[in-house]
Amino acid sequence: MRLVRVAVPIPLPDQETLVYELPDEEEFQAGLRVLVPVGPRRVLGTVLDLEPKQPSFRVRRIAGIPEPRLVLTEELLGLCRWIAGYYAATLGEVLHAAAPSPTALTRRAPRSADVEEGGWHASEQPRREALNADQSAALEALEGALGDPAFHPFLLFGVTGSGKTAVYLHAALEAVRRGGQALILVPEIALSPQALDAFRQSGLERVALYHSTLRPRERAEVWRAVAAGELDLVVGTRSAILLPFRDLRFLVVDEEQDGAYKQEESPRYHARDVALVRAQRLRATVVLSSATPSLESYARAKRGTYTLLSLPHRVDGRPLATVRVADLRIRGTRDPRGAGERGPSPGSFASRHLSPILTEAMARTLERREQGILFLNRRGHSSYLQCRGCGEVARCERCDVSLTVHSEDSTLRCHYCGAQRKLTPDCRGCGATDLWFGGVGIQKIEREVARMFPDARIARLDFDAVKRRGAAAAILGAFRDGRTDFLLGTQMVTKGFHFPGVTLVGIILADLQLHLPDFRAAERTFQILTQVAGRAGRGESPGEVIMQSYDPDHPALRCAAAQDYAAFFGLEAAERRELEYPPYGHLVEVEVLKAVLAAEREEVGTFPHHAIGDAMRGRKWFATLDIELPDIGPAP
Repeated sequence: MRLVRVAVPIPLPDQETLVYELPDEEEFQAGLRVLVPVGPRRVLGTVLDLEPKQPSFRVRRIAGIPEPRLVLTEELLGLCRWIAGYYAATLGEVLHAAAPSPTALTRRAPRSADVEEGGWHASEQPRREALNADQSAALEALEGALGDPAFHPFLLFGVTGSGKTAVYLHAALEAVRRGGQALILVPEIALSPQALDAFRQSGLERVALYHSTLRPRERAEVWRAVAAGELDLVVGTRSAILLPFRDLRFLVVDEEQDGAYKQEESPRYHARDVALVRAQRLRATVVLSSATPSLESYARAKRGTYTLLSLPHRVDGRPLATVRVADLRIRGTRDPRGAGERGPSPGSFASRHLSPILTEAMARTLERREQGILFLNRRGHSSYLQCRGCGEVARCERCDVSLTVHSEDSTLRCHYCGAQRKLTPDCRGCGATDLWFGGVGIQKIEREVARMFPDARIARLDFDAVKRRGAAAAILGAFRDGRTDFLLGTQMVTKGFHFPGVTLVGIILADLQLHLPDFRAAERTFQILTQVAGRAGRGESPGEVIMQSYDPDHPALRCAAAQDYAAFFGLEAAERRELEYPPYGHLVEVEVLKAVLAAEREEVGTFPHHAIGDAMRGRKWFATLDIELPDIGPAP
């Protein structure tokens, strides 16, 4: 009988594979996805190689080969081994993340993917829109790199509205014209249809989307079409970096600084860094694109590790939106350059969360029949629910954090584990009915805007509003078509959307995340404020941004108001360098879920790079980590 080694997504002591018998009628293929028995259950695994030795124990047979038949390429297998080693994950779980779930456990012959016929022949030329001088220079550099079969990393750095998408769109078309495949990574599912439409309008037809909300059959068909070379280009979110491309020559990580590229559960890979490593292995061209790049990426570009491509101006010479800072401490406004004025302070809800300056700007926007975006990076109606009788705050029984009030379905939800319970009119502790809704969420802002502007057409874009399939596309489509006056939302509205009708952006609380205990808090605040400010004034009419803050003099907010990335980088880099924080050092987060207690050992020994000890009930627990940093890409 033929024996094969199979990697399974289960932590195994001292080994990463199990041995199984391959049925005689099945051809051996490294990378083949199979169903195997593990104890009393069956799991999906990946065939790695033949096992030449006959084991002394009884070998079980492979239980089946799912349909459609999926085979990971040799290149992808190698990449998964690197991910497993670098991110301290098991090979089985990385391989499991790299393949879609099967839709049926049969041995039917594989079907061809439902992809559009067509594409280009080598002699055909893509349809191109006019580019300005900066865009043309950037594109020329990318096309030169595509003609050289070597690893070429670029940072495409341009202000919001400078036409970065057009540059990498033309480069991707050129890569396909030369016979290769291209991958465009976007941080949010809502952005993928917009990007895909841009490619289709440019003449490319063999394209597809790939993200987590596709049905299992749809994901499997795209996966197989990529492996078969039936697709020229894929637009996808984080998981698309693990697709089995045959001839991947061009990769783009749009909004490369976005935290959505980091996988939060094991394997905890960062899609941006995996894209860099994959391009390096394939000798391909990779573009990191952003108006607010991460400090790590910009520092690498400054020292020449990446080639820096700059787009310092908006297309057609349009100016950046003007920014005014509403100082919530004095109920007034402050000019970004330092001049301030005190405004009226009516004793209403609006004076606490919507400043008079912002509400006046909203009224003008409605009068001119223009559109506005209101941004608050906090879901729900209120941050917590507190009883004024006994002082108890409603908390999650599992996570011991305050539950967020959601008004649309009258629930209390934990934003960590997802637990929820119904909102009752009395306190569970003492029975009092005097409950206080503390803090503010985007749902509370939505209610107040509806009360203040009853004739305005309002929509909300956040995680809760887009749970239903197709909801995000419907909300964005209505806003793009002018059927919505104000779009309210969390960080989803800050992404790279292009809405020419938006002339006003209101930032409800600019310093909401500024003082979190995270060394990247200032960087993330600057990035998100600059990004959302960039949604205004992208059409014919000039844009205006009202930035409300209790800490208007903070350097990150001043730089965001001026939309000055270079100034922010200079200030933040000086602090990072002094503390040896990234990009001038590496930090590794180690989460110890289970540990082996060295109870009888007095001497632990020397660990290769790091030893983490913690006195726990009089005992010492240890975790070790070997770190081998790649030549390209920051540490996770």
